[in-house]
Amino acid sequence: MDGVHHDITVGTKRGSDELCSSVSNSPYIMSTTANGNDSKKFKGDIRGPSVPSRVIHIRKLPSDITEAEVISLGVPFGDVTNLLMLKAKNQAFLEMNSEEAAQNLVGYYSTMVPIIRHHPVYVQFSNHKELKTDNSPNQERAQAALRALSSSHVDTAAVAPSTVLRVVVENLIYPVTLDALCQIFSKFGTVLRIIIFTKNNQFQALLQYPDGASAQGAKLSLDGQNIYNGCCTLRISFSKLTSLNVKYNNEKSRDFTRPDLPTGDGQPTMEHTAMAAFTPGIISAAPYAGATHAFPPAFTLQPAGECQC
Repeated sequence: MDGVHHDITVGTKRGSDELCSSVSNSPYIMSTTANGNDSKKFKGDIRGPSVPSRVIHIRKLPSDITEAEVISLGVPFGDVTNLLMLKAKNQAFLEMNSEEAAQNLVGYYSTMVPIIRHHPVYVQFSNHKELKTDNSPNQERAQAALRALSSSHVDTAAVAPSTVLRVVVENLIYPVTLDALCQIFSKFGTVLRIIIFTKNNQFQALLQYPDGASAQGAKLSLDGQNIYNGCCTLRISFSKLTSLNVKYNNEKSRDFTRPDLPTGDGQPTMEHTAMAAFTPGIISAAPYAGATHAFPPAFTLQPAGECQC
């Protein structure tokens, strides 16, 4: 999965401008001069962005977006067969395996705007019918990311994606709080409810999203990642539960749809919880230094009071 974190950079200004235009008169080749010999070939057709296509145009992406995060937008709706990242323009193109899958994707995200790293991103049909790519090193890395995420999709396809995730934190060297998990998982959608507990000597959490696509995206992007450098590894699976029943809002459970819930007898208040989330030692001095699979700086935990869950 090392390839997932490399950029597919497009450096030819003319090519990227043509790709992002709403009308394509003929097939053309798009070259990435930043890497010397990388090229992308596209067969365009004359179509408006509202006309269905297997190719999806994604705009307003965060500048530090990864291939895995972009691919995860499409995986809940079908197999993603190709990917092109336009990092300089904060855009990407996904090719789905069928027009029906692409229509389901665009239809869903037209009513539920996806949120990545606290940024809303915008999805529409591309005016291009398909993406053609070569076998350059950059494309090989992109294809490796596609294969890895597509295989994960196949593994979980037998069970319809649940809105509830079960999270096990392995190698628990530093404390992990409810607020920390909220910060991490809210990058992929609105967290409705969360419960943390210890079972079989393992720190675990149950977390509920409003929709299966958000849960699927979080699982694909976060499973196997380290919260801190070299430790606190997330192991994520879909829960058999369809919903979480939260009775108290405290350091062990939270229902963000019910701020009126009591804290429970003897439980810390929300203010105390916020303080507990940032006691010494919870974040290493350089939590991302030298970590191949640690969270990028975009996952830096903010003060609990700023959690936008």
